[in-house]
Amino acid sequence: MNPPGTINHRVNVSMVPLKWSDVLSTLLPGAVALYAIAPVFPSLRDRLRNLDGAGTATGLMLLIAAALAGGVLEAITRIAWEPLWLVRRCAPPDALANLESANLDLYERGVQSSYKYVTFYANFAWATVLLLISRLVYSQGWCCPATFILILTICILLRASHVQWTYYVNYQKKIFARRKILC
Repeated sequence: MNPPGTINHRVNVSMVPLKWSDVLSTLLPGAVALYAIAPVFPSLRDRLRNLDGAGTATGLMLLIAAALAGGVLEAITRIAWEPLWLVRRCAPPDALANLESANLDLYERGVQSSYKYVTFYANFAWATVLLLISRLVYSQGWCCPATFILILTICILLRASHVQWTYYVNYQKKIFARRKILC
């Protein structure tokens, strides 16, 4: 029983299932991208500088913004990195043509355990590119250790994405292709 004059509010939220690989591949790089572009947007910059004073609404807004930024990074990966680099160097089989209810779990396992890391590494690389650009425009320029660390990080992340892609494609070829061809 509530005291007189107390109003109860019930919030019923229906959630879409969220997997850790989705958070890893989209949200985390999106948060880095938000930080990188903050100097260009004064309102965002001020909110990120005052995270200790951020309330629930601001936190939710930043979470949504990070997810959206991660979605843009994911789009870059899908329309540029994947077709122009990855697929040209290691073409995947047509797994969907061989997909059946018996091997659906294997397909999903491959996506969650391997492909999402392909996108995570690439998305994180694009976010780091934004961080590098931001640093070059708003900071000390090329001749400092942090700049070289960011460049090295970008190279490592793109190489990791490529290596993970070959693992993913080889997995698909072993599970779904009629003949086994390794990259």
